Amino acid sequence: MLPSGTITFLFTDIEGSTKLWEQFPDEMRNAIPVQETILREEVARHGGHVFKTVGDGVYAVFGDTPSAVSAARAAQQRLVATSWDVPGGLRVRMALHTGTAQLQDGDYLGPALNRVARILSAGHGGQILVSEPARALVERDLPEGASLRDHGLQRLKDLAQPEHLFQLVSPGLPETFPQLRSLDAFPNNLPRQLTSFVGREREMLEVKNLVLTSPLLTLAGSSGSGKTRLALQVGGELVETMRDGVWLVELDVVSDQAMVLRAIGAARRAFVQGAADGRCLGRRPP
Repeated sequence: MLPSGTITFLFTDIEGSTKLWEQFPDEMRNAIPVQETILREEVARHGGHVFKTVGDGVYAVFGDTPSAVSAARAAQQRLVATSWDVPGGLRVRMALHTGTAQLQDGDYLGPALNRVARILSAGHGGQILVSEPARALVERDLPEGASLRDHGLQRLKDLAQPEHLFQLVSPGLPETFPQLRSLDAFPNNLPRQLTSFVGREREMLEVKNLVLTSPLLTLAGSSGSGKTRLALQVGGELVETMRDGVWLVELDVVSDQAMVLRAIGAARRAFVQGAADGRCLGRRPP
């Protein structure tokens, strides 16, 4: 029977799986069932339930946080120790978050699932990330030899509030990873949003496609129709793909055409020279 009330979710997926499928389809076809079996076995052994699989991702739920953390550690240890036919092996990332969700027809609904999915997207293959609510319930009951490494507050896509994230460190697991893939990992000055972005999927997709194919895009509409909010959401979704970053430049307060380049330079923390004659010399933002 699936648990309800305050529960802990464990989400997993394989880092770079799309590319691996393109390059090594036969090896991946053999490897995916093995990794899923390992995950299912450890989830069940620790009292959890797999309630959904999405592609190569496994979604599990536990009635208590220590069991979820122990299952994640045991599964990751087995995955790391497994000899894979896929060159470079399978690198599975994991995320744990505790919250409440609505159980409906064998599936869960609610903000907690969106949050754990966003936490998962910030991680790297072989890494186990733990949210602050989960940490609070497991810190005094960690598996033997395990500890939590503090990664601080992280801004995650489409979440109104930053999430305090931790990494589970344990013998048999890799410890060193690149910077988390949060919004703070990529050059940008996007403001923190006070509300989550809901709906408007069609507009989002259309604007994202146009941004990627057009040198200049204008969003037009009546005042208060959500143009700026839509643009900021698209920027947050695309920030990982933009080599030079995503930058918000407030031009509503600029009345002199000669100051436009200065405003752009200020937004990018760049040194601007010769704005009056249209020349901009500067550096890329750090």
